[in-house]
Amino acid sequence: MITNSVEQENELLDKAFRASPCLMAISAISDGRYIKVNKCFEETTGFSAEEVVGRTSIELNIFDTPTRIKVTELLINQGTIKNIEASFRRKDGSNRVGLFSAEIIEFNGQKCILSVANDVTELRNYEKEVSKLERMNLIGQIAASIGHEIRNPMTTVRGYLQLLGAKADYMAEKATFDLMISELDRANEIIAEFLSVAQMKKDELKSKNLNEIISNLYPLIEADAFTQNKQICFIPGVIPDLKFNVKEISQLVLNLTRNGFEAMEERGYLSIRTFTEGKKVVLQIEDEGSGISPECLNKLGTPFFTTKDYGTGLGLATCYKIAENHNAKILINSSSCGTNICVLFPI
Repeated sequence: MITNSVEQENELLDKAFRASPCLMAISAISDGRYIKVNKCFEETTGFSAEEVVGRTSIELNIFDTPTRIKVTELLINQGTIKNIEASFRRKDGSNRVGLFSAEIIEFNGQKCILSVANDVTELRNYEKEVSKLERMNLIGQIAASIGHEIRNPMTTVRGYLQLLGAKADYMAEKATFDLMISELDRANEIIAEFLSVAQMKKDELKSKNLNEIISNLYPLIEADAFTQNKQICFIPGVIPDLKFNVKEISQLVLNLTRNGFEAMEERGYLSIRTFTEGKKVVLQIEDEGSGISPECLNKLGTPFFTTKDYGTGLGLATCYKIAENHNAKILINSSSCGTNICVLFPI
């Protein structure tokens, strides 16, 4: 009778293990080799049970060595861990984020680790997007509330500086007046960027082809390339018309191309491509710069964050706002060979 009860309990636990919506795995604590994984583990990681059992997470490149050591040490010291956030890799090489919990158990006569993980990648991505939107809304509120009030007295000061600089009594100080005026102009440009972010609206959308918008801008982009001794190429694909705010999309293209030019040495090559991918129209801008560090990559689009000596950190923030207004997404991949930016517009 007791034997039947134990068998029923084991069968129930096995069913719960296999049917769990979380990633579950049992591995030997001695060498880390997997003994058993559930269906969710297979589906999320892309590895079949046959590929996993008998191998370690390090051999499969699911976890790196420091992560495995950290988890094992915590388990040995505490006997259990709960909701430790760590990244893991799928079979295809893509990274995911999981909340891991684990306990030491005895399984088939040996000490093992029972690990349970929730894939929270989408949640973390959503939180980042919400945080970015909150920052954009904050900057818009600041711009709307103080932008005009700052601009008006600056205009007055600039006018008096021009008048004084033109007088014979102050000719010796003309260079100083010119410097002050140029600094006021720079401050005014920053405020203008503030206001452009604050005043963007989702209306004023007209049916237009992205290729036509870029073609109209191309002489200006070519002029930028020429003055910086850079190379530029536009490769238009066959794409459908979409609803665009032409002024905003023009600003987005100019901001992204100018960022690309500034990232490259002389004779660097920048390409602009358009194409369809599934149910998306893709604008791809690729440069041959030195790339963006992972630390900076995570901060891109944050207002005021810039790697330029004289940048405001609003150019890319404006691009993200424009993309949001068009229900589009900006994806950035970067390496030491250059940066690839894709703007995905839904069809």
